[in-house]
Amino acid sequence: MKYKSFISKLQKRLGTKDLDMSSSEWGVNGRKEWLVYEGTVASWRVEPSDYRNPDSPRCVTGFHTKGVGQESDPHTDYFPGTYWNNATQLIDRLKSPPAKYPAGSLVRGKDNKRAKRFGYAGKHALVTKATDARYLTLQFVGDEDSFTYNNCYPARDFELVS
Repeated sequence: MKYKSFISKLQKRLGTKDLDMSSSEWGVNGRKEWLVYEGTVASWRVEPSDYRNPDSPRCVTGFHTKGVGQESDPHTDYFPGTYWNNATQLIDRLKSPPAKYPAGSLVRGKDNKRAKRFGYAGKHALVTKATDARYLTLQFVGDEDSFTYNNCYPARDFELVS
């Protein structure tokens, strides 16, 4: 991913233009950057896109997160944190994406294989709680017993009615 687009995506999700980033030299033409956000240290490497040309556009690789107080122990095999495959996973770890449908929205089950299997294809429901972008807590219209069962459903199986 290009460095400028990564930084703009990070600023947009975290809601600030002033990111308190630190950096250190890494390798021949690269550097390692990191920032601390709400108790999590996020780090990545910035390198030229063409290793033969140090003036080529910068790209970002090696996404990693760990807790603030966690340090590696060279005497054991303890290396804290998690490596992520892409920038979106790192940014989602720092701050989860906003809910797809806010609480109070009226949604309808899509006509897909999973919705048919679980019986909510075509049914209307009211979103009672939306904690993240992936799952919804629903109250189906005309169903008083839906709170007695597991009422957390994937958001990708629903579409907005109103």
